[in-house]
Amino acid sequence: MINITLQELYVISLSLTPLEKWRSAGSFTAASSFEGLLTTMAVIALIAAVILLFWVFAKYRRTEHYLNLKITELSVNNVKLQQENDKLTAANEKLQQKNTKLSRKKKALGKK
Repeated sequence: MINITLQELYVISLSLTPLEKWRSAGSFTAASSFEGLLTTMAVIALIAAVILLFWVFAKYRRTEHYLNLKITELSVNNVKLQQENDKLTAANEKLQQKNTKLSRKKKALGKK
C-alpha cells in the first residue's frame, strides 16, 4: 500500500506544471498550423450544417403549409359535392314519386 502511494507521489512530481505545459504546447508550430486548418474546416462544416438545417426546416414548413392548403381545398370541394349529391338525391326521389304516380295513372287508364 505504501509502495503504491510512493509511486503515485513520484509520478505527480514528474508531471509538468501548467506553465511548462503551455510552453511545450506552443513549440509545435507545424502541428498547430495543421490543427488550425482542421479547426477551420470543422467550423466551416458546422456553419454548413446549420445552414442546411435551417433550409430543411424552411422546406418542411413550406411543404406543410402547402399540404394544409390542399387539405382545406379538398375539404371545401368535398362539402360542395356532398351538398350537390344531397340535392340530386332529393330531385331523384321526387322524380321517382312522379314516375310512380304516372305509372298508377297509366294502369288506371289502361283498365278503363
